[in-house]
Amino acid sequence: MANFYNGRHHLFKKLKANTKTITNPVWIHAASLGEYEQAVPIINFLNKRQYDVVVSFFSPSGYDVKKNDKKLAAVTYLPIDTSQNMKEFVEVLNPKLAIIIKYEVWPNMLQALENKNIPKILVSATFSKHQLYFKWYGSLFLKALRQFDAVFVQNEDSFKLAQKLQLNHIHISGDTRYDRVFNQLEQDNFIEGVSEFIDDQPCLICGSTWPEDENFIINYINQTNQKLKVIIAPHKVDTTHIEAIENSLKINYIKWSDGIDITSLNQVQVLIIDCIGLLTKLYSYADIAYVGGAAGHTGLHNILEPSTFGVPVLFGKNHHKFPEAKALLNAGGAVEVKHQTDFSNHLDVLISNREKRLEIGRKAAQFVKKQTGATTLICNYIEEQLKQ
Repeated sequence: MANFYNGRHHLFKKLKANTKTITNPVWIHAASLGEYEQAVPIINFLNKRQYDVVVSFFSPSGYDVKKNDKKLAAVTYLPIDTSQNMKEFVEVLNPKLAIIIKYEVWPNMLQALENKNIPKILVSATFSKHQLYFKWYGSLFLKALRQFDAVFVQNEDSFKLAQKLQLNHIHISGDTRYDRVFNQLEQDNFIEGVSEFIDDQPCLICGSTWPEDENFIINYINQTNQKLKVIIAPHKVDTTHIEAIENSLKINYIKWSDGIDITSLNQVQVLIIDCIGLLTKLYSYADIAYVGGAAGHTGLHNILEPSTFGVPVLFGKNHHKFPEAKALLNAGGAVEVKHQTDFSNHLDVLISNREKRLEIGRKAAQFVKKQTGATTLICNYIEEQLKQ
């Protein structure tokens, strides 16, 4: 909470200093890091066309990670949504276009953009009948939502609800996250030492895990007789959490921060990633992936990242707020695990049955590929707006 308020201290002074040399600004706003990932393909498009991309975040989780990102002209917190704050923010930034990701509908922000005749679009939006736009007390936010010049929704259900809300220029585009992860196939995903650690054995990569997930994983690997290498990349990498994982393991392990000694890597069964920034590339080495967050109630993390590499994905049972999880299960590219026995049985099958493992992985990759294309639709619209 301290970061939330401290980060906004002298916000306008810092914004003026960081944007004083910018001549061609496009503003993208994302609530946090997850929404920012949906914006990355659009940012890449704008960078290729020489626009200065300014990104604002509502939460520290996004700002702290991206504040020094070289592909961005400036990174800032979004000010608290008051009329004066947003008027000053928009005047300082004066963007050619405002792109808002998914959920962030702030009445004073949108009114300030409207007053300056700045085009504004909502991207990767999803709607449900439970949102406040459909409640009697949500009229202020519905009025703000209707100020968008165009709304790009992820699916047909959201399209129909957007029509009921009488929004402007509604388009079904899909979700830019699919383009984001699919593009990872074209990147250099090499990480020194990982192949030596795996040593031609089946590899389970456990990404963005929480303690509830780690109970499944560690109970299994402490007892299994399967030949298996395991990489654990927890969501939190603070010392307390990493030490808890270490203390639970009864087999040989190494931490990434210990340094990579290639000559002895094949002597350990578990590699603990105690830093951030490696997970997306690590999935390219996986034979099986477990994605954390749904064994408990912290929220399922990104299951599309391993899927795009053709990796079968396991995750916990509390995934019902994540439509991509249901869709991936229906496509045959993922497995839901409800409890420890479930986890162990499914993992045993995937380790021992290579054909089944490859079949599920192939379906996962096909699922991602079929969902791509949102970025092209959205960026074609953006290009037309910026020409005006």
